Amino acid sequence: MASNTINLTSPILVDASSPEESSSASAVAQAIGALGEPESPSELAQRLAVVIAMMWSQVADADLFLPEKGRPLRGVRDARTGAGLLATLNAVWGPIAAQGLMPVTPTLLPRDLATGRGSTMSTPIFSGKSLEGFLVVQRQAEAPAFTIQNLEALVELAEGVGGILPLTRGRASASSASWLEQDMAAAGGVQRTFLPEPIGENSASVRVVTEYMPAYAVGGDFYDFVDLGNGRVMGVIGDVSGKGVTAALTMARVSADIRRMATEVSGPAELLERLNHTLVARMQDDRFVTALCVLLDAPNKRWIFANAGHVLPLLRRSTGVVSRVAYSSGPPLGIVAHAQYREETISVAAKDILLLATDGVFEVLSAPRRPCSTMGQCQFTELVGSAPHDIGEISRRIVATAQASAGPRDDLTLLGLQIGG
Repeated sequence: MASNTINLTSPILVDASSPEESSSASAVAQAIGALGEPESPSELAQRLAVVIAMMWSQVADADLFLPEKGRPLRGVRDARTGAGLLATLNAVWGPIAAQGLMPVTPTLLPRDLATGRGSTMSTPIFSGKSLEGFLVVQRQAEAPAFTIQNLEALVELAEGVGGILPLTRGRASASSASWLEQDMAAAGGVQRTFLPEPIGENSASVRVVTEYMPAYAVGGDFYDFVDLGNGRVMGVIGDVSGKGVTAALTMARVSADIRRMATEVSGPAELLERLNHTLVARMQDDRFVTALCVLLDAPNKRWIFANAGHVLPLLRRSTGVVSRVAYSSGPPLGIVAHAQYREETISVAAKDILLLATDGVFEVLSAPRRPCSTMGQCQFTELVGSAPHDIGEISRRIVATAQASAGPRDDLTLLGLQIGG
């Protein structure tokens, strides 16, 4: 036998003088039929407790025990009372609960008036040749002892359970997967509430287009757009290292901080410095955040940038000339305490298009590579330069490329601004 089993050469027989009760083959078949199609091992254990109480009178407790790798045995229906059942078996076999061992021989144990435990019987559960677990049934202390006929009926019941258990586990796994999928979809919906609603009119009369396409249900990219009034608007885009839930939690915190700080700071550099100060105290392991902040000061006709290790944005003039901007940079957020960030100022011209992106955009544009390509940046520049002078059309072309790409991809986020005139 495998090392997680205890093999006894024969059952322990004690006091076989009590009535057989519902130990006939028909009664067992009826009990197995009554188990139905439980959706989980927990539901199966609950149903077993009911049918066992119908088969035999004065049952104090009954439970199903299934091994879990690296964990001690415990009752599926009730871990607390299951510990008492295991303690009864321990009196014969030693600390099986702590060792994670399973008995493989049907067994009868006597009542123990000193401890108030009634007669107990147990049997292994096999599915084919695989040992899946075992059942334990205990009577009240004053009840008659279980008989060999009772034990034989329990063995037959366990054979039926062995046929049901794999299907039950399969349904539980499918149900768990479905629940997780629904839960993650809901989490994605919650995460989107941290991002701005569709942006319409603003004091700078700038047209704003956004796209948010996480690799999974939730992601680590973020953007924000804050109207500061009097023709001043601030845009922020960022990327939390990693993907999935952990990145999404960090993204939620950063988004909330941006919304709170945007109206309190003098400009992009101060915003990044304050975000960095907050994140240095919070970040775990080696995670970090890249971010780019731009302030459009329409009355003074200037773009003001500060960059925390983020990919460079593109500025397209009405002439069609495309250039990378915001080279002035400091380290990503959350790495260096007291980091300082420099600002870069560029004049605003009529019909300017500014496109901020995360590196997921470069990823979907980078294949097949050409000699000029640096992780898709050349293709990004070419796409923006060859498209009509319309931020909506540029965004649509990038999204279409992402949707047509095969295989896994990174989170992808865009924040586009177009000056009127």
